[in-house]
Amino acid sequence: MSDGLTSEVMPFAQAEQLFRALSQCNAYHTLEYIVIFCFDSDGESDEEQSDKSFTAISQFLHFTQLRTLGLVFENYPVYLDNDLLLQAMSSWRHIRYMTLAIHQLRPPTITFRGFFDGLRLCPDLDSLQLHVDAVNIDIDPETESFQHTSLQKFNVGFSNVEDVEAAARIIFTMLPGVEQVRHADENEWDKVNKHLEYFKSSAALRHQEPAPDT
Repeated sequence: MSDGLTSEVMPFAQAEQLFRALSQCNAYHTLEYIVIFCFDSDGESDEEQSDKSFTAISQFLHFTQLRTLGLVFENYPVYLDNDLLLQAMSSWRHIRYMTLAIHQLRPPTITFRGFFDGLRLCPDLDSLQLHVDAVNIDIDPETESFQHTSLQKFNVGFSNVEDVEAAARIIFTMLPGVEQVRHADENEWDKVNKHLEYFKSSAALRHQEPAPDT
């Protein structure tokens, strides 16, 4: 039986104490799942919390045996960029389910390039919730050979997107196991999913076409 921790919804001040306690014990050698829900009960601003925002993710980097990680932060400025995501994914190479849900108004800082660089390190990941900067696209799927075939469920939360066709082509080309992108924006990401469905159906039709006579 695997070791793990599931918390009740708690204020972030209390969650921080839990984070520190976990990082200072030997449980990081054995814990395989951690699920924590926390919120900012004081409503403090991003600027007021900037010194603390880094620690929420970084304190979990020692848990190298994680298979399941769920961290849900409500109204709290948790810092996460491409470099930190890559560092985290390099620590969580056995991860299968991961939710890093950061509900706040700041736009996401994880780009598609950083996202896929991290995915390369976690071949068994099959379910992911992560906010991604899908507005400033920094990757061309036509020039990339990498595919992550294990990922089946992808939730982008409140991520914004502008070029819906380009976003759909990235997912179609590099995440072939994802049928639909889950999201909290019913307009633009629905359009992404319509393009994704079209790409998949077109590819299936091409695959079914008989070979030309020789």
